Amino acid sequence: MREEYCRGRATKMESALRKVRIVLVEPEGPFNIGSVARVMKNMGFFELALVAPVEYKNDDGYCGAVGARDVLDNALVFPTVREAVSGQALVVGTTRRTGRHRRIYCSVEQLPEKVFPVLAGGSVAIVFGREQSGLKSSETDLCHLLVNIPSSAGFPSLNLSHAVAVVCYKLFTFSMVSEVPVIAKPATSDEIEGLLDYLQSVFADLGFFSKGSHRYVTTLFRRIFGRAMLDHEEIENLTHVFHRLHGLCKQSRAGK
Repeated sequence: MREEYCRGRATKMESALRKVRIVLVEPEGPFNIGSVARVMKNMGFFELALVAPVEYKNDDGYCGAVGARDVLDNALVFPTVREAVSGQALVVGTTRRTGRHRRIYCSVEQLPEKVFPVLAGGSVAIVFGREQSGLKSSETDLCHLLVNIPSSAGFPSLNLSHAVAVVCYKLFTFSMVSEVPVIAKPATSDEIEGLLDYLQSVFADLGFFSKGSHRYVTTLFRRIFGRAMLDHEEIENLTHVFHRLHGLCKQSRAGK
């Protein structure tokens, strides 16, 4: 019985990890891209997405991939980060830098607890930035969560494949030993973006942005919604709430 349980759990784990998309933004070297494919397959991950990559299906790329040529050959290619994460229920950005618009909401040790509840009914994208400059602010704005990999202050920059290996290892080992709650029908990033577009139009109509840009508010709500792990029904309910609020505000203005 114990052996059957472990085998069933392993199958369930493998199925969950296949719904995690590893996104590399403008990766520079084919060997590094191949190395990422290799560490992904080591940990049971198979969906690799590349944003504006260099040519990678060559001797250097396959040399890095070794036995993970299938992961490399099946990599998805996108022109932008927005397109690479479209349709994902949770978008996680990895970053070393912090600031007003780059608040780190969890460490890599805490990441599995954010990811696995979503995987029962949705998919997750984990975005890794450029090797030299990381993710742009406009790209971290698209992320629901930002995660940090601790490293030495004297030499904090990790090789791309090493960073991917750390994240994949944490998710892989967590899936083997932990039971987590699930979200049956998590909202996709497209649904969240649709709600954000609607909120932006409501706030604009109310004059909320008359003295500044909508970027901060939009990013704030995106991060809040992402951490809340909303499901499809909650997206619909929130849309109804803000629609009702908008209507009441318009009535109030009309009555003055």
